[in-house]
Amino acid sequence: MPYSIKPHINYLDKSFKASHTRSYIMAMQINMHGLAFSIYNPDKNKFVGLQHYLFDEKKAPADFPLVFDLILNEYPWFAFPYMDFYCLIQNSFSTLIPLPLFKSEHKNLYLGFNHPFQENHRIIFDELKNTGSANVYYLPNPLAEKVKEFWPNAHITHYSSALIESLTVNFKNKFDEKSLFLDVHEESFDLVYFKESRLFYANNFLYHTKEDFAYFLLSAMEQLTLNPEEVRLILMGNIDKDNDNYQLIYQYIRQIEFIEENKNFFYSYVLDDIRRHKYYTLFNVLQCEL
Repeated sequence: MPYSIKPHINYLDKSFKASHTRSYIMAMQINMHGLAFSIYNPDKNKFVGLQHYLFDEKKAPADFPLVFDLILNEYPWFAFPYMDFYCLIQNSFSTLIPLPLFKSEHKNLYLGFNHPFQENHRIIFDELKNTGSANVYYLPNPLAEKVKEFWPNAHITHYSSALIESLTVNFKNKFDEKSLFLDVHEESFDLVYFKESRLFYANNFLYHTKEDFAYFLLSAMEQLTLNPEEVRLILMGNIDKDNDNYQLIYQYIRQIEFIEENKNFFYSYVLDDIRRHKYYTLFNVLQCEL
């Protein structure tokens, strides 16, 4: 691993003061491909910063503490105390269980049914109050310990928990049965569907090629009996119109749009160049009850 790390995206409002981090809220999402975090000023109801790091090569969970230390070397305020801190873990090792069927003492059984055992991980769960479900997942021990070392008040949660809860909050009473939410990552995507204003389907798919991407998406739509000619596909995450994945699925699905930013927040002018659909969950986790 290199001895320094530079952000791919680095925007900070001129109003940001490193000495005032206790007045800010930081939200971070991390996976094997990269790390991004936002800084929010609740006094002004405004996002005042965003950094995004892309790793040169995939990182193992054991590498995350060093990544944090390298960022700290460049930006000492990174590890300062914040009013609140949210850490979103992105991995494919999670399972949703309806709360009426969920027993916390059996969490290892739920996860083991769908995923192989992960060495040096702990099993925890998030309660998704708005959807009446529990999200059980593997949390890497090195990451959990480093996050708590830097930010003892951290809320650690699975990325998909924040995604589902934020959609539930922001689209409450606005769901229609032709809307399908697609959140794209480097080698996976999350698909979320609501029916009769309730969570009906949520799944994560791994892919390696654009053909994989289109196949899994169209297969899931077929299972959900969603007509490609009628479905309204709402995109977020790592996808744009010039992206190969977008170009391929547009051949099959005509009603494609990017999710709109949350108008309940303000955004610094320095973020005007950011395609905010790429960071939808990062910007919206603050509204989640997790």
